[in-house]
Amino acid sequence: MARCIDCPCGHILTADDDEALFQLARQHLREHHPDMKRTDGELRARLAADARDE
Repeated sequence: MARCIDCPCGHILTADDDEALFQLARQHLREHHPDMKRTDGELRARLAADARDE
């Protein structure tokens, strides 16, 4: 089972587990949303609240 989260830009990020999803989300922010500054804690909180199993 994979974990996924929707980005407001329309991308759906999918990874094998929460840690991999965090790394993917961090990379997505760097590449697609460089102006959106999120701490690791803020990003992990968003994932904890909004990530789902797929």
